[in-house]
Amino acid sequence: MEIKDLAPQAVFAHFENFCHIPHPSGHERGMAKYLITFAQQHKLEFELEDCGNVIIKKKASAGRENSPVVILQAHIDMVPVVRDGFTHDFVKDPITPIIREDGSAEAKAELLKRCDGAYICADNTTLGADDGIGAALILSILEDDSLVHGPLTAIFTVEEESTMKGAQNLDPSYLEGDYLINLDSEEHGELFVGCAGSINTNITFIPEMVKVVDCAPIMLNLSGLSGGHSGSDIHLNRGNAIDIMCGLLAEVADTTDFFVQKFHGGEIRNSIPSSAYVELAVPLNSLDEFKEAARTAMVRYQDLYADTDPDMHLILGKCPLQPMALSYTSSQNLLSFLRALPNGVLRMSSTYLGVVETSCNLSTVRTKADALNISLLPRSLSDYGLDDVIDKIDCICSLLDNVEVGFTGRSFGWTSPVDTPLIALLRQQYQQKCGIDPKITSIHAGLECGYFANANPNLKMISLGPTVISPHSPDECVSIKHTQEVYEILKDTLAQLS
Repeated sequence: MEIKDLAPQAVFAHFENFCHIPHPSGHERGMAKYLITFAQQHKLEFELEDCGNVIIKKKASAGRENSPVVILQAHIDMVPVVRDGFTHDFVKDPITPIIREDGSAEAKAELLKRCDGAYICADNTTLGADDGIGAALILSILEDDSLVHGPLTAIFTVEEESTMKGAQNLDPSYLEGDYLINLDSEEHGELFVGCAGSINTNITFIPEMVKVVDCAPIMLNLSGLSGGHSGSDIHLNRGNAIDIMCGLLAEVADTTDFFVQKFHGGEIRNSIPSSAYVELAVPLNSLDEFKEAARTAMVRYQDLYADTDPDMHLILGKCPLQPMALSYTSSQNLLSFLRALPNGVLRMSSTYLGVVETSCNLSTVRTKADALNISLLPRSLSDYGLDDVIDKIDCICSLLDNVEVGFTGRSFGWTSPVDTPLIALLRQQYQQKCGIDPKITSIHAGLECGYFANANPNLKMISLGPTVISPHSPDECVSIKHTQEVYEILKDTLAQLS
């Protein structure tokens, strides 16, 4: 079976086309061109905003001009993550989508179960179903002239995965409507009426440097962790490669001295780090002792994360010896500082059962010429919860004189009413087409709805989508059956909304 053979054909044809158009955050021009060409071909009104957003409008079906105005919304960028050991230029190279179905040797039983059958994944990269499948669903609705509906506005935003540029710069006039359906959720059968706010946290660690003598260089490469979305996967307790590397080295430090030359961990801010790379200078007379201690510590971490990160492994190898490295004190302070920063689930919601209220992701570490740059992404459903994490980080940073911290790009959380005609219709459609009563809940990941709610507080919003597993990681996949069901639900809900 090929993707073009899947039904509804329009949805999967558009999604396959998206895979051939490179579109990591900040590089959505090709996607915008595709959307504009689509609008021109179907004689639909469109607008390209200066920030890169594309807006497409479709008039109501005959006799439905007075029906509620519905806004369909998705983002057109994707998270660029490649599996360890592979290379991929997301700015130039297309994504290779692959169908995995029951009976194929590569299909994973757990994914087949969660996807209720066959699923689409990529060849060792993120797939871009987050949120390409949402954009494809919208286009399939817009191009089908047999569908009955009221006035429709489609909003395709840019840089959702990085800066929220599209949501922040959207002309508020495009949010003039009765309902907004965001198609960026990843749990089939769940209708989201709220999301977490977040804030970008940037830390600069300025070390003391010393000349390295009588030392041998050694490299530690920790990889194979599951990683995942720092919002929707944070509750799964997967290992954070940066945190584990620091813990491993802290154990080794009990028996052997060393000096940090380089620390590189994580991929992007909103992805749980799946790898970390460190270069050290180790005294010549304790090199063998260091290697043995590192291997012993690694065995303990492999046992600790055996269920969540079964493929985690550590490679010890050679690297260049640099003339300068972090002093012993700076090396130890760096590891202790990273371990002390908040990471993982901090508080569960008392309103939504099983939903994380507040978390923090220790996202990336990068060694520069004279400093180390560290990024974190705190999230919370509560503004006060987010404030609390900010205060904790600020207090930890204040303990060291050589640390500077800054907070930027605070995004809005959002809560919408649950007793709307749109939600009532959606619940009815899920019951009829899927045999399930959808769960009304909130999502710990950030959604652009927070910005839309701030721009138009009267807009009633909901977020939904088919099952997307492990977004922001090379294991990302999307359910074929659930995509089909969401399309039918959307189509019939729009037909009945009056």
